[in-house]
Amino acid sequence: MQALARVGWTPSHRWGQNFLVASEVFTDIATRVVRQPDEAVLEIGPGPGGLTVTLLEAGARVTAVEIDSRAAQLLKPLEHRWPDRFHLLIGDALHMAWDQMIAPLGPAPVTVTGNLPYYITSPFLGRLLEDFVGYWSRGIFMVQRDVAVRLVEPPGHRNSSVLGVLLRYQADVTWVLPEVSPNAFYPSPEIVSSVIQLERRDPLPVDWQAFRWVVRAGFQHRRKTLRQALARGPDSPGDASYWANQLTEIGIDPARRAESLTLEEWVRLASQWRRA
Repeated sequence: MQALARVGWTPSHRWGQNFLVASEVFTDIATRVVRQPDEAVLEIGPGPGGLTVTLLEAGARVTAVEIDSRAAQLLKPLEHRWPDRFHLLIGDALHMAWDQMIAPLGPAPVTVTGNLPYYITSPFLGRLLEDFVGYWSRGIFMVQRDVAVRLVEPPGHRNSSVLGVLLRYQADVTWVLPEVSPNAFYPSPEIVSSVIQLERRDPLPVDWQAFRWVVRAGFQHRRKTLRQALARGPDSPGDASYWANQLTEIGIDPARRAESLTLEEWVRLASQWRRA
């Protein structure tokens, strides 16, 4: 907080800035992120740089992407302190090209981390699925706890979500820190936060486009039965009666709802859609 005051940096509500300031949380995250010397890390939204410094001191190579140009006053000196291991990029991680973000880190898959404001959590994780596939190995993120619950709960649980299911196409989603107090941030938010981990693995044995279509269509009208929701999906191949037949054929009750399907059932449904 003293560093922010020194450069006249008032946290921006527009960009959802609640800066992590608890050193013990920095250490917990860095311990999970840095598994080996020279770990290549892409940090999203470093803010005043508390986690950044902890990562660098743990031996990581870090490229930090920050949308707020005021961060340069605090973070640019780190490029002089660690000239071969730290690079700062000022820009929007939702729109910046992946090649630009990881160029200083080299071609190997990187670990992505950051304290993600609510408004970018889903879009950025979506970019990991769509734009950055194959270029990251792990993701460790601070997010709002209610979002974390919907991402970590497995498919088939009542709290499961469309993004939580889609992430499991190629990653396992687990808890790191289930609860991080508002007191760990400046300014203190009104909500509890959590740290979660995405661990890349081989993709599921089904076409990604098919998997994405059935999951999105199923959850788009999550209060409706599956047969009704899938019939309303974009360019759906059939009406509710058609989907009732398709679902029955693969052993899924057409009257169920999207949040009740297990991951294995989503794979069966996507395979059926692909054959339709």
